Amino acid sequence: MALLAAVLVLSAVALLGCGKDEPPLPLACRDADAAAFERALRGAPRAVALEDGTAISECLRRVRNDAQLQNLGLVLSRVADRLAVRARDADDPAAAAQLGFLVGAARRGAERSNGISSELARRLERAGLKLDGTRAALADALQTGLEAGQARG
Repeated sequence: MALLAAVLVLSAVALLGCGKDEPPLPLACRDADAAAFERALRGAPRAVALEDGTAISECLRRVRNDAQLQNLGLVLSRVADRLAVRARDADDPAAAAQLGFLVGAARRGAERSNGISSELARRLERAGLKLDGTRAALADALQTGLEAGQARG
């Protein structure tokens, strides 16, 4: 009987230790629309943050459920698609760098998440394929943004 009580106590302690609360998705990530992310990305490839200082990678890292992921995914996919079209159609290296930063930040956040954000990061990467076959300056800007996003996103 004493052994059973000890096992139950140890199990309860283990469960309490595993139940550490992870920080919730920041309001800036949850409430931001595409325009808010686009405003933040204007600083790329320098440091980029949402209005409250939250890094884009933190949005992906701190997603906790499917609804949050779906909402964030819709917004970020829209941003990535717009940036890719602008970079390609307007031959805009700044838009390419912003897209690269977004993809790099998404990779950074997905790597530090529980895996829930990985597919979103891959979806954003696919937006960069719209720049295939464009001039070298766009590819260079995309790469510069990607590296910056992975480092500081």
